[in-house]
Amino acid sequence: MNSVNTLTGPTSPQLAKIASRILAGSFLFEDLDPELLEQLSAQATVRRLEDGQLLFEKGAAADGLYAVEAGKVRISSVSETGKEIVLNVLAPGAVFGEIALLDGEPRTATARAVGPTRFLFISRDDFFEIFDREAPLRRHITALLCRRLRWVSDLLEDANFLDLMARLIKRILWLAERHGGPDPEGIRIALPLSQQELGLMLGVTREAVNKKLRELEKRDMITRRDGRLVIKDADGLKQLLADAIKN
Repeated sequence: MNSVNTLTGPTSPQLAKIASRILAGSFLFEDLDPELLEQLSAQATVRRLEDGQLLFEKGAAADGLYAVEAGKVRISSVSETGKEIVLNVLAPGAVFGEIALLDGEPRTATARAVGPTRFLFISRDDFFEIFDREAPLRRHITALLCRRLRWVSDLLEDANFLDLMARLIKRILWLAERHGGPDPEGIRIALPLSQQELGLMLGVTREAVNKKLRELEKRDMITRRDGRLVIKDADGLKQLLADAIKN
């Protein structure tokens, strides 16, 4: 079932407050003027999906901007041969869909719920009504696009110049930076990710990821507990990555 449950109608003060908090904490709108945040938040509606439901598919028409309020979203792309690669797994607070929002072209990736998920949604028409009249918002978005281009460039470099172990370590450290928290053994990545999901992120098989994770466990740098990764030696991982980059 791919239908989206949409709650429409005027934005309540409570919903606007939630939307403002999420938008303010996102890479897209951080440090944006509170008055602009209030204008954007007032346009938000709520959408809900169950586990595995499709939010939008690669190639779909752009309809607006999304933010994860609860649950997770897997962003992926599928090649013409049917191979899927996971580009990102988004946790609560993440804002996404900005590329198609801005250029009006079809979606560049597929978004699917991981577990029951609740989104905030701002339509393209409502967004551009504010965007067209507010220069600070336009400058903000320009800076975002530059950061996104740098991120894509880094991904391409990693795929061409780093081996699988280095790419896996870099992804683990990236996940720890965004989803890590204190743990008696080190840093616990709160975002649950299967080996298959890690493999899809890196464009390799689950078996290949499992082999490298076991190697890191034997070195006592990570452990796996309750479906989550725990980094026991972050400095050691960083050194391994630095050595791989040098080579």
